[in-house]
Amino acid sequence: MNTLIIFDINGTIIQRDSRTDIPYSKSADELLNAYNAMKGIDTSARSDKDVFMEVLRNAGVVFEDRLWSKFLKIYEKNLELFKNTDIWRENAGSTDFINRLYNKGYPLTLMTGELRIGARFKLEKMGVWSLFPVGGFGEDALDRYSIAMKAVEKSRGYYARDFKEMVVIGDTVLDIKTARKIGAKSVSITTGSNRRNELEEYSPDLIIDDFYSLDIEMLF
Repeated sequence: MNTLIIFDINGTIIQRDSRTDIPYSKSADELLNAYNAMKGIDTSARSDKDVFMEVLRNAGVVFEDRLWSKFLKIYEKNLELFKNTDIWRENAGSTDFINRLYNKGYPLTLMTGELRIGARFKLEKMGVWSLFPVGGFGEDALDRYSIAMKAVEKSRGYYARDFKEMVVIGDTVLDIKTARKIGAKSVSITTGSNRRNELEEYSPDLIIDDFYSLDIEMLF
């Protein structure tokens, strides 16, 4: 197969709600000895490192590599703490669809603001982490487009090919814009940050409400 399928995580593969980012927000509070340090911060379609830098700015703290390293250790501890809870749940039949793609031989990659370690914990819980051998993650870049380009670059190296087509599957308007910038088709799912009417304004190639009735052929 010569079509690269690029997946977002939050709001696409897993359900996105107030529980999704509990380990991250708990870690920010612990680092800063604060309460609700992420209040008012929009995390949708952003890199975790970019969010972290905003948290520091709001607290009047200057970013330093040592703080980032300390945060990562705290974050890993909290991911471990929450891994057997129900804060991460499959979204709208996503895992079955991912398995169908994988079993058909389609190369898969991730395009996510999640740090790699966060992505691993979440997708191991969903049982699909091993199906994504590469991806662009929140530590690769601060903006969505650069993360997507990193995902494509890594995928070309891992799969040892250039791709005739690419498909981005995500839940936000920014995912549609990013797909256009990298020359990919865009599939929008209405289970995340943007409502159907907001997604429709940007004319993705396909809009879906879930993965249950999605045939692979509909992606192309």
